[in-house]
Amino acid sequence: MLRAHNLSFTFDGRPVLSAVDAEFPAGTLTAVIGPNGAGKSTLLRLLAGLLTPASGGVSLGDEAIPSIPPFRRARQLAYMPQRSEVAFPFSAREVVALGRFASEHSPADTIAAALAIADVSDRADDCFGVLSAGQQQRVTLARALAQLGVGEAAGTLSTHSAARALLADEPVAALDPIHVAGTLSLLRRLARAGLSVVVVVHDLSLVLEYCDLVLALDGAGRVAGKGDPRRTLTPELLRAVFGTTFRAARDEAGQVVALLPDAVPGSC
Repeated sequence: MLRAHNLSFTFDGRPVLSAVDAEFPAGTLTAVIGPNGAGKSTLLRLLAGLLTPASGGVSLGDEAIPSIPPFRRARQLAYMPQRSEVAFPFSAREVVALGRFASEHSPADTIAAALAIADVSDRADDCFGVLSAGQQQRVTLARALAQLGVGEAAGTLSTHSAARALLADEPVAALDPIHVAGTLSLLRRLARAGLSVVVVVHDLSLVLEYCDLVLALDGAGRVAGKGDPRRTLTPELLRAVFGTTFRAARDEAGQVVALLPDAVPGSC
């Protein structure tokens, strides 16, 4: 279980997150949603131990995240940022291999498996910097998979024994539709393999389709709601969080399959 306890964060004296209490259970895919500037990316970086909170804390199992030595933490928890930059002209394969830095061994088959699972094997020898934004995003995902030792056999995913969590910040923002579906399906399968998977997503329809839980942050970085997406994403909550009304699109059985925001005059 990955937990945030009364977590707050400020930047230049301005509150970004305020008293966030949340649990991200193993075996579940949790979406973090909210308007721009709500602190979603900050929350993921706090969960990964990359930022120091103003108050409160984060724990993984029975251990506080800051108390876990970096090399051991890297074997337990992988973080995928919105954008990855590399300082040298590394190939995609070399970028993925960086995910194995904290591991005792970096077998070629682990790196090859990560590239294949992220569907980017065909660009393995290309320079990371010349890839499209979507291809770079898939390479970054492959690096996180390699870090956690993710492999696949007979259609079943597995990780190394220490792997506990994967945090992904807008992992589908630059992807085409087929890779959006493939990536979110993969993240859900990783959750089913026993990981706590937390993902920042803006498309609420994707939250309904793929995610087990949702954590909604309002514009002040406070928890506005959490729980099962279909019960939590009510019209009242969505209006409070995003400042506009939403229309529900339903399938023939009456199931909500999409949530579409109404335009607000002057919002751009």
